[in-house]
Amino acid sequence: MVRSRITYLLCLNTALLGGLVALFASGELALRETGAVSPARLGWVGQFQTPPGENYVVDERIGWRLKPNHSFTLTADGGRAQTYRSNSDGFRADHDFDPADKRLKIAFVGDSFTFGWGVGYDETFAALVEQNAKDRVAWNFAMIGFGLDQTWLSARHEALPLRPDLMVAVISENAFRRSLFSYKTASGLMNKPAYKIAGGKLVRRTAEQPGPVWMWLDQDSRLWNAEVRAAWWLGKHLPVGDYWRLNRMILDELREDCRHAGVPLLFIYLPAPPGFEPIPMLRRYMREAGANYMDLSQAGPVSGSKMYLLPDVHLSSAGHRAVANLIERWMAAHPDASQSRKSLAAGAAR
Repeated sequence: MVRSRITYLLCLNTALLGGLVALFASGELALRETGAVSPARLGWVGQFQTPPGENYVVDERIGWRLKPNHSFTLTADGGRAQTYRSNSDGFRADHDFDPADKRLKIAFVGDSFTFGWGVGYDETFAALVEQNAKDRVAWNFAMIGFGLDQTWLSARHEALPLRPDLMVAVISENAFRRSLFSYKTASGLMNKPAYKIAGGKLVRRTAEQPGPVWMWLDQDSRLWNAEVRAAWWLGKHLPVGDYWRLNRMILDELREDCRHAGVPLLFIYLPAPPGFEPIPMLRRYMREAGANYMDLSQAGPVSGSKMYLLPDVHLSSAGHRAVANLIERWMAAHPDASQSRKSLAAGAAR
């Protein structure tokens, strides 16, 4: 009796497993035939070696930066060629970053939206914020292809040691997703810093050797990618999954670094067309943390098609000007969070 029951259960489990495999295979084949979903390809640390680049250099702390004192021209989607120049630190700027500068020092961190892909340097919202007042200087530490993790690392290792008076962290939905990747492919293949949660803390991932099943799922499976994307969608709306939990811890670290340095921090969420999709969990996080936050998915001035370089999804010069105006409006409404330490100290002395 016992033996027959065990045999029955084994057969049942085998049938169930076979059914699941058949269901997975049919779903996989259907997605391959439609071509609607490509493999996820999040990758793993050590999968690639960063090849020599024409315009970028490897940086172990933040991933990469521009070649110092370098100039190059690239063409964005839509056919517009644009020249990009770097300062001696390897960031997009027409001047070096001087911590002794007496002006109000505003550090910007982010990805290609803040970098200003597709527009001239003097058209970027960082440069416009500097141009619109003689007593301000902008330091743009943003870089093409950065994830939210690299946005945090550039603030920690590059911007905060220079003691800015205000930190502006600009977040895109792409940056949220890139935190889950171990490399980037845009503008050339490069390894990036990648993190995981271990023991309730952020831990930098080291060289990994995943098993063959996971490698196949990540590199070849369309159905697995559909599951990954579903998890991303859930993470935008609910406090679940690595998409949300990992990025939340990165946001915590960035906030704590700025708090410890005594530097006010302004977060900006910058959506992209066509959907201008919000991240409700990000909005909830900022509200519960009492953070300085502007959600531009709710801001009319940057939701029109003229604000973007279509079919590219980056900001146009008009879009950069709209964002610069919103930043200046926020600074005017929050003088205590956007004036230099020197001015604050002078006011306290009086």
